[in-house]
Amino acid sequence: MREFTFTQLKDGYRYNSDTLLLYDFISKHKLKGSVLEVGCGCGIIGILLKHKFEKIELFLLDILQQNYELCEINLKQNNISAQLFCEDFFSFSHKRKFDFILCNPPFYRNGAYESTNLHKKVSKFQSSFCLDSFIKKSNSLLKANGTLYFCYESSALESICSTLTKYKLRLSKICFVYKDEKSKARLVLLEAKKSFNGVCEVMRPFFMYKDKIISPQMQELSSSLRIKSLDL
Repeated sequence: MREFTFTQLKDGYRYNSDTLLLYDFISKHKLKGSVLEVGCGCGIIGILLKHKFEKIELFLLDILQQNYELCEINLKQNNISAQLFCEDFFSFSHKRKFDFILCNPPFYRNGAYESTNLHKKVSKFQSSFCLDSFIKKSNSLLKANGTLYFCYESSALESICSTLTKYKLRLSKICFVYKDEKSKARLVLLEAKKSFNGVCEVMRPFFMYKDKIISPQMQELSSSLRIKSLDL
């Protein structure tokens, strides 16, 4: 099994279990063609997907210069190729449309404690990334039968569905993530498609813990990846 190395900021937003859950969700569906990761951070999801689906053309975009530089490091040390952009997604333009767009967006609610650390604040809070604008912009950049992958807090599902409909996207797959069997869903993993007329598939739920220990599902995910983290 290949080991991946990802450099991150010691004092900044770092990839976490949500990152790996979104990667796992996306990786179960065959990717081909052009793939744009929005708000790519250190590039971990895109890099892992490029390794699994070697023939995809990978594009990584982030508004923060620090993340652009982290991606340069991580692409090089993992021997992965991609086109990098340091731009605001909402003003981003490209000569082509994309087959897939994926994002682990900031979804902490406004009013929650916001860190004074700019890197953490931009990466975590809704105030820096409007859901409506994200879906609208994604629709404009996707091909006619393109697919959007993202995760969000489960309590926002009603708003997500109405916004997808507003911009002519439809849910095709959904997976709810729970802390354990006694908890309410905290996260939802979503696949939405343009020009989709089928029925949304509700996938097997994902439980992080079982009987207060890491669940078999989480153990399986963790054991499928060998990741080494370095601090910058």
